[in-house]
Amino acid sequence: MVREYSLTMTARVTRVVDAAGAVTLAMGLALTLSPSRTAQLVGLGDQPALARRLGLADLALAPSLLRRGRRRTIPMAARAALNIVIGVAYSREARAPDGHSRARQGAVAMAVLTVVDGAAAIALHRADG
Repeated sequence: MVREYSLTMTARVTRVVDAAGAVTLAMGLALTLSPSRTAQLVGLGDQPALARRLGLADLALAPSLLRRGRRRTIPMAARAALNIVIGVAYSREARAPDGHSRARQGAVAMAVLTVVDGAAAIALHRADG
């Protein structure tokens, strides 16, 4: 029974990490190739330089997250840490006098994703034994 639970949990974590890798790649491409437009769409406001830097960070992480097999714990933990950085950017945008209306939602979303990605990193670490 414990082994069956462990296999099911491992499959769930694998799906979470795969999804995080795919989203990280997609957002990295969008933020890097079209930083002004993407920043506006996602609520980061008029910050193309910041958007491009965040996109490049996403692109640096994506290959490690998309790689199957072991050794995805550190990239997943890095993904959680990057979520904090992005959340701070959203919070600053939300507090700005002319801040983007979706920035507060972005900050909340990044907080939730930080917890999800952090939990996935812990589960990966435990599975790696």
